[in-house]
Amino acid sequence: MAYAPLIFDLHGVLLGRREPDGHLPAGEVLRQLRAAGHPLRFLTNSSSVGRLQVAQQLASAGVEVDADEVCTAAMTVAHYLRRCGRPRKLFVVGSDALRAELDAGCGGLLSWAKPEEADTVVASRDPALDEETLLRLARAAQPQLIATCRDLGFPDGDGVHPGPGQTVARVEQALDAQAMVLGKPNPYALESVMHLPAPLSDCVVIGDSPSQDVALARNAGARSVLLASDSAPPDGPAPDWRIRAIDQLLPLLCR
Repeated sequence: MAYAPLIFDLHGVLLGRREPDGHLPAGEVLRQLRAAGHPLRFLTNSSSVGRLQVAQQLASAGVEVDADEVCTAAMTVAHYLRRCGRPRKLFVVGSDALRAELDAGCGGLLSWAKPEEADTVVASRDPALDEETLLRLARAAQPQLIATCRDLGFPDGDGVHPGPGQTVARVEQALDAQAMVLGKPNPYALESVMHLPAPLSDCVVIGDSPSQDVALARNAGARSVLLASDSAPPDGPAPDWRIRAIDQLLPLLCR
């Protein structure tokens, strides 16, 4: 499987995870995978940080990456809006980082709208979302609703933190509409954004979520490795391989 492009999830794989005793740290594993000829990419459903911040977070965890190897959910949404090519009256339920990514990536196609005047709504994690904003969104004239993802939570070193899923559900209820989800497990980022150096059928997705990472690989026609510390059956599609420590990628992929 030499030279297969490897697509890593972040939280629960490279961030917010401690390797079992006696196993190599993630940074050394990725160094050996690069040395073996594997192109590496990093895909996250997070929209609260940009790719440079992601690279810095990984560096702080001992994992050296190039920011150009990183794709965030915010970048994926910006790519979709830019490819559609039409002006948008946009309202964002989410972070300032998401707004900045959309503003920078959409080539002047966006104008920022009040909730009730939007023709497009992008929803992500927003703990500050209040009922007044939801009532104003409910008065909008059937805007297109786009979500970064439906993740209910993401692991960090201190536990599991709330993800965008709760916010997205509240916005869907206010608009009486179902969001188009562009983050994982939608393969849009793999197919259109990441410029992978090989066909998707040659790629391997490494993640900790059957419903997000393994399903992403299945939807894209790629292979998958599930990183799981227990042997419980996966709650979602079955992966091609299952490991409990990240250095178990080395005998699997470098042969």
